[in-house]
Amino acid sequence: MMAAALPANDPSAPASTGSAVAQDGRTRMVGAMEPVRFGATGSAMPLDAVIAWVKSAAAGAELGYAEGCLPKWSKVPEAVRDLDDRKIVFAFHDSSKSPVQYVIRRLDKPWTPPPAPMRIAREIPPRDDDQARLLTVLKAYAKKALPCPTNKELALKAGLSDGNRASYLLKCLVADRFISNEISPWAPGRIITILSSRNATSVVEGVKR
Repeated sequence: MMAAALPANDPSAPASTGSAVAQDGRTRMVGAMEPVRFGATGSAMPLDAVIAWVKSAAAGAELGYAEGCLPKWSKVPEAVRDLDDRKIVFAFHDSSKSPVQYVIRRLDKPWTPPPAPMRIAREIPPRDDDQARLLTVLKAYAKKALPCPTNKELALKAGLSDGNRASYLLKCLVADRFISNEISPWAPGRIITILSSRNATSVVEGVKR
């Protein structure tokens, strides 16, 4: 996914990363050492590498610390949410990248340890592979501007257990900002937009859902 970061024998050293220019002209560091993989489409820097960067980075510096489809409960996003809540970094998604890139921007406030120990992430459940397959199906329909299938049809195409599973994972994809789900009065009743590409499914105007 990214260039090498920390030396394996020195997890406390600042990350040595590649760099890229963000849309606003800022220099954005992009790096990962043996990235943690989540399902088929996501990866993130190790948590100690992210924290090392936060400790050493100047205000205004940016780090692309992960990309793709990450579960909200995983260790690195949880730590980043804590840093964002405490105004040590500003966390955001760059949907202009494909796959979507997770970014933190260093703020002026000095780094301090979290007020409570981070929860240990659970063992990765099947949801991640399910979510990745569903996103692949949605991307295919959006790229061709076809109407979005029903939840039951999506479940069949993505190899999910049932339509309820598809419905749940659609909500996860919206919450994680991979897609938007716009209600429409026309069949099939919704427009799914892939936020990284802006491709969208279509509706049949004149045909009620």
